[in-house]
Amino acid sequence: MNLATAQSNVEYCYQLILAASRPRERLTVSRWADKNRWLSSKQGGEPGRWRTSRNPILGEIMDALSLYSPVREMVIMKSSQRGITEAVVNWLGYIIDHAPSPTMVFMPTLESRDTWKVQKLNPLFVETQCIREILGGLRSRDTANSKELIDFPGGILFLAGGNSPNSYAQKSVANLVMDDLDRFPEEIGKEGDPVALARGRLKAFPRSKLVLISTPTIKGASLIEREFEDSDQRRYHLPCPQCGEFQFLKWSHVQSDIAKRTAWYECEHCAHHIEEHYKPQMLDSAKWIATVPENPRRGYHVDDLAAPIGLGPTWLEMVREFAGIGDDLGKRQTFINTKLGETWRDETSSLKPHELAKRMEDTAMRTIPIGCLALSVGVDTQDQWLALTTLGWGANHLWIVDYSEIKGDTTNREVWDELEMYLHTPLKNSFGRAIRIRAAGVDSRGHRGEQVKQFVTRSSLRIPVFSVQGSTARLGRPIAVNPSFPDRNRKGKPLVGGYALWNVGTEYCKSFLLKRLVADEPHAPEDRVIRFPAGLDDDYFNGLLSEYYDPIKKRYLPKKGAHHKRNEPLDTLVYAWAIGDHKQIALGKYRNGRVDPHYWARLAQILEAPLPPEGAPAPVPAAPTGRRVINQGVGGGFVNRWRR
Repeated sequence: MNLATAQSNVEYCYQLILAASRPRERLTVSRWADKNRWLSSKQGGEPGRWRTSRNPILGEIMDALSLYSPVREMVIMKSSQRGITEAVVNWLGYIIDHAPSPTMVFMPTLESRDTWKVQKLNPLFVETQCIREILGGLRSRDTANSKELIDFPGGILFLAGGNSPNSYAQKSVANLVMDDLDRFPEEIGKEGDPVALARGRLKAFPRSKLVLISTPTIKGASLIEREFEDSDQRRYHLPCPQCGEFQFLKWSHVQSDIAKRTAWYECEHCAHHIEEHYKPQMLDSAKWIATVPENPRRGYHVDDLAAPIGLGPTWLEMVREFAGIGDDLGKRQTFINTKLGETWRDETSSLKPHELAKRMEDTAMRTIPIGCLALSVGVDTQDQWLALTTLGWGANHLWIVDYSEIKGDTTNREVWDELEMYLHTPLKNSFGRAIRIRAAGVDSRGHRGEQVKQFVTRSSLRIPVFSVQGSTARLGRPIAVNPSFPDRNRKGKPLVGGYALWNVGTEYCKSFLLKRLVADEPHAPEDRVIRFPAGLDDDYFNGLLSEYYDPIKKRYLPKKGAHHKRNEPLDTLVYAWAIGDHKQIALGKYRNGRVDPHYWARLAQILEAPLPPEGAPAPVPAAPTGRRVINQGVGGGFVNRWRR
């Protein structure tokens, strides 16, 4: 070896040592994406090299996920199609190429995971050269690679479905993403909250990162809203081109003249009309500002109003879409969720249990107030108790006269005997008159259906007792006009006087009652329609407000949270109200369903008249008009009513 060759080898060794000892580049996710990421036509309308400057909203979000960022948890509540998923894919590419570590991505279901992998992740493996060189494109590096995981040098990428309890087990990772969080189940099997379970996968890594992403759904039921509210709640603030003041854009400030095909934004500081062509200039100086800066958890809200031109709808397009919605609540919710990135707020969501509890009056339970002239009862069946609401009826009010439970195994006859005694026991009003329960409805769906059937067909019952079940099929009426008759003869025809099952339009009933509670809020107690006695506990009011209305599914659904599990106060009130409105009971109405304007006045003359002195002959009541009829088929027993 000559001297020149030896010197060359020494220089080469020094270069290797220098390269190995050089500090690692403090590369951010956005710089990595600008340098390496290539978008395919599968991922959006602008294929080609990634440019963070094209969508500057994503810059800070991506950089907060960088290796050297102190951010440990991030919540992103967003409108749809705003590039957040691509930002996450950039982060995954950054991890594989620059910061290898075990990582997990959760989608709501295994099916959505597979779709996401094909459309979002696979193009990263093919179109981005450095990732393609590491993974060999879509060819597996070894037999470990599959739909569930991708193995790469220094780390592994797990792909999981959030509805599978096994996805959360026996995996420890440094980075975890939960995308489309509001589509996750409220609870994962018997394991509990999905976010808490996912956070448990990060315990082994002190510098871990958790990212929660979703378009929100309904207030009170949205997981991403719950998590976003527990963050610093950053919003993207843009400067006004006239006064220079920063503000995040609000839908209420978008103005338009559809006839002139124009829309503008009214500055909240100087009222200047900001045309949309100023948006690129405004985005160049825009910045994220935290609403709750003292909260160390990072949170971002992203909507369509600040979307760069060409990467989202224009303000005029949004105005036109909103104008075309009209009274369609389902479309209105979709707009608010997917365009504004906000939760849909049903008017009944403003009701709070602790505020509703303040409406309790001094009247004790099982006390008949002045004006209460009839009673109905709703019964919900559980395995170890019966829940009951006694509802009082009058000309202008509905009173919760009693809410109670009969404890005991509901397969035992003694529990039902106690219910029969309850239904046959009248309550006396302040005039000494007995106010009897006019009718009752007992839920037969889900729990003790056979026991309910045996009870409502008892010959010893002295009032009509209906077997009921909730039905979403009849949204426009409180209770079905015609029952179904499960008992049939050999020819398939219903048995005369046989067991009848009545379908209650629960969506209609819940909507009426909850909206009535909202409407009562500003009124004085004596002017409210629904009135509460003293002695109801917190569980009662939590149960009464345990559901929310989903205008897309057009039904009431349970709210998320452990304290919303017991919904018997709501169900029993629904049954009690529906039974009072039943065509064979028709409190306050004629038999054809029309309101009888003199119904309550006639009852008041009888039930709120002072008792005669002792020894005086009882007055002879006036004979009712019409003829007396006997209606069969209420539940095996007989119902005596006067046909008007």
